[in-house]
Amino acid sequence: MKNDSRSANSERRRKSKERTETVESICNYIRAHLDSELTLGTLEHEFGMSRFTLQKTFKEIMGISPRKYIEECRIYLLKRNIKGGESIPRAIYGAGYQSQSWLYEDSSSKLGMTPSAYRNGGKGIDIFYLTSKCDLGYVLVASTAHGICSVNLADDEGMLISDLNKEFPKANPVKSELVRGSLDAILSYFKGQLLALPVDIGGTEFQRRVWTALLSIPYGETRSYSDIAHAIGSPNSSRAVANACARNPVPLVIPCHRVIRRSGDLGGYGFGTEKKRYLIELEKSKMGRPK
Repeated sequence: MKNDSRSANSERRRKSKERTETVESICNYIRAHLDSELTLGTLEHEFGMSRFTLQKTFKEIMGISPRKYIEECRIYLLKRNIKGGESIPRAIYGAGYQSQSWLYEDSSSKLGMTPSAYRNGGKGIDIFYLTSKCDLGYVLVASTAHGICSVNLADDEGMLISDLNKEFPKANPVKSELVRGSLDAILSYFKGQLLALPVDIGGTEFQRRVWTALLSIPYGETRSYSDIAHAIGSPNSSRAVANACARNPVPLVIPCHRVIRRSGDLGGYGFGTEKKRYLIELEKSKMGRPK
């Protein structure tokens, strides 16, 4: 019986590895052919799979459909093309779209701003910010008129402002007391108080699902990447969950530090594992005290 059980587990691991490798091959193919027509039929023919099996397997591993993944890759390519100086029409066509209407129908969800503003490095957009010393060095909180768009930690205050300008170098950063309430809330977090702040962030459909799930992790507790994958209905997407955590633009507000590996290892963190360990231990030390 034990041999049968080990054999069955080995077979499940083999099949899981094969499925993951197949999806990785599909992702590689998609990224290499963004300038051509990509449909389920194209992928079905290329990989010799039924479109039902292909779509089901892809969504189980990646957490999103092939169509959504294609669009996210094309948005990334579009951003790169625009930042590289290409005209908007040429950048759109270079990303594999034959019509500009795709972008202009809902440009805010694709670029976070109008295409011309993105091309100009965020020119004309006000970003209000404040910095302060905190338990982990310095913290910067930045906000648009709609909510917090960035939370950053660094050992050097100047580095925080430099990072704020990196994505949109022509935006208008304004040091403003308008952010004082949000900054005070972030600083209070280090004293054991809960955070509930409005945010103004973009992100893919899958990333938003992950970030929403992170908000449900209780203060002082942790979940594994696998737990989050199951929580959002994509049990095989642990790797994609980790990537979504890494791209969280408002850490602390969306508590990606509460997600660790199933083994108990901390896993990655944008500010480094020592800061992640500090935040986890801070919350555990103040359990029962957050207000």
